[in-house]
Amino acid sequence: MEIYAVNIKGVQPKHSLSKLMQYIPNEKINKLKQFLKYEDMLRSLTAELLIRVLIVKQKSLRNTEIFFDTNPFGKPSLKGYLLEFNLSHSGDWVVCAIGNSPVGIDIEEIKSIDIELAKYIFSNQEYSHFIEKKEDERQSYFFELWTLKESYIKAVGSGLSFPLHLFSFTKSGNKIIFQSNYTSREVYFRQFHIDLNYKLAVCNTRNLFPEYIHIWSFDQLYINSLWLLS
Repeated sequence: MEIYAVNIKGVQPKHSLSKLMQYIPNEKINKLKQFLKYEDMLRSLTAELLIRVLIVKQKSLRNTEIFFDTNPFGKPSLKGYLLEFNLSHSGDWVVCAIGNSPVGIDIEEIKSIDIELAKYIFSNQEYSHFIEKKEDERQSYFFELWTLKESYIKAVGSGLSFPLHLFSFTKSGNKIIFQSNYTSREVYFRQFHIDLNYKLAVCNTRNLFPEYIHIWSFDQLYINSLWLLS
């Protein structure tokens, strides 16, 4: 498995987004045009370009040969090829995990939250640990659990059809302990730190994780897109 992260903060005018649009299908372009906020459009465009660049590099396909399927819950897959990947974005970051086994990734910007929300998405055990935290630690811990949960449901491809409170995470030092009475499937987790203001978690059905993340600027993605997707 490999993990890539693209930082989109301060995208410069030299990056012609209209030029990049020619490398993605019209259906995706139409969806991008529906975003009301520029930042949301940019994150979605970056994610689309990133996965296409990585597929071209790993599968030696032409960009025009890339087609995606989705499962009933919306998880995308590469049509006709064995390749597992997952994308996530938040704030200044777009991230992608890609490999040969089912994988899920989630990144979230740490920001103000409604504490009451924790009652509905955390298990009883998680909520107890959450409340026990000092008040100034709860915000960070909330997103630590949230990203772990999101990475899991994205890896198994079930979407939010699987209630978040039906499985639990606890931490013992750097060890992440996953508990669920509703599945016996083996899954493994790793947290990565790329920015003090964000939490990032990855779930894999094999205990194989990279030692580091490939971090790109938008300029690097731009150059790779021009080089590999044309």
